[in-house]
Amino acid sequence: MKKLILLLILFAPFLGKAQDIEQFLLSGTEDASKLTKNYVNPVAKGFMYGLNSGWYTTARTHKKFGFDITFVANLAQVPSKDEAFNFVASDYKNISLQSGASSAQIETLMGGNNNETLLARIDAGGGSFDLANFSVPDGIGDDLPMSAVPSVTMQVGIGIPVIDADLKLRYLPKVGTSDLEVGMFGIGLQKSFSKMLKIDKTPFDVSALVAFTNLKAEYDIQDDSDFDGSGQMMEFSTNAITFQAIASVNLKLIEFYGAVGYNKAKMDVDIKGTYIVEYTEVNSGMTVVKETLTDPISVDFDASGVRATLGTRLNLGFFKIFADYTMQEYNTITGGIAFSFR
Repeated sequence: MKKLILLLILFAPFLGKAQDIEQFLLSGTEDASKLTKNYVNPVAKGFMYGLNSGWYTTARTHKKFGFDITFVANLAQVPSKDEAFNFVASDYKNISLQSGASSAQIETLMGGNNNETLLARIDAGGGSFDLANFSVPDGIGDDLPMSAVPSVTMQVGIGIPVIDADLKLRYLPKVGTSDLEVGMFGIGLQKSFSKMLKIDKTPFDVSALVAFTNLKAEYDIQDDSDFDGSGQMMEFSTNAITFQAIASVNLKLIEFYGAVGYNKAKMDVDIKGTYIVEYTEVNSGMTVVKETLTDPISVDFDASGVRATLGTRLNLGFFKIFADYTMQEYNTITGGIAFSFR
C-alpha cells in the first residue's frame, strides 16, 4: 500500500532523500532551511504546476447529471536554470566551500551529481570548530524522463442543472501506513458560456474554470534518523489554484481544445520533532557542544504565473484519450484517459 501511495503522489524522489537532507542540520537551523530550500525548489515547483493541470479536456460541459471519471498524468519540465543553484558562501552563517572558493554551482534535486564538498563550522567555547565535511546529495534529474517532475491525479466531474456548469472533484482520504499518511482534496467549477454566446448549436464551445487543490502528507522519519530525539517527521502542505478561459471545437471523433489562464500555488515543507545534535570537531573527535533542536527546518515554495494550453482528445464513444501541452514557467505535458457519459 505504501508503494502505491508513493507512486500516486510521486513524493518518492523527495522522500528518498529525506535522510540525506538531515545532515544539513549540522549547519544549524537557519543554514539548514536555506540549503534545503535551494536544493528542493524545482521538485516543489514542478509538483505545484502539476496539481494545477489536467482539470479539463474540452470546453463543453455535461448535460444534466452527465458525468466523467478522468485519470491524469503530468510531466512538469524543469528549466535548465533550475537544475543547479549558485551557492554563495557569504549567504550562510556556518557553511562554506571546502575549496575555499566564495561561490560554486551545486546541483539541485532535479540536477545531476554533486562534486562540491561543503564544510560545516560552528563558533563555540571561544573558538571556531570544523564539524563535518559533506556533499549535497546527488540529483535525480537524469533518472526521470525529460528531467520532469511527474504527478498523477484522478477526478470526477458532474453536470449541474440550470447553470450549464460542471462540478469537478479530486479526493484522496487521509490514508497510509505507520510512517506515511497522505490526503488530497480538490474542487473546481467549469462554467459554459456557449448558450450565452449563441454557439451551443455549433461545434464550438467556450467556458471558464476556477479550481483549487489541497494536498497534505506526513512522513515519519524517526526509525531511519541519524539523530536521537522524538516525533521526527516531515510534513508537506500544498495549496494550488488556477483560473482559465477555455475554448474547443468538436469534430466528433477528434476534438481540439485550448486555454489561457493563471496559476498560483504554495507548498510548505517542515521537518518536525526534536533532534539531539552533537557537534564534534572533525580532527580531534571532541564533542564541542550538544544541543536539542526542535522543529528545525521550515521552508515554503511559491509558483505563479500565466499559462497557455493546447490539446486534443480522441472520442471513442464514452472512452476518451487526451493529451495537451501547457506553456508556463515549467512547461507541462499532460495526458490520460476518461470515461465520460454526457
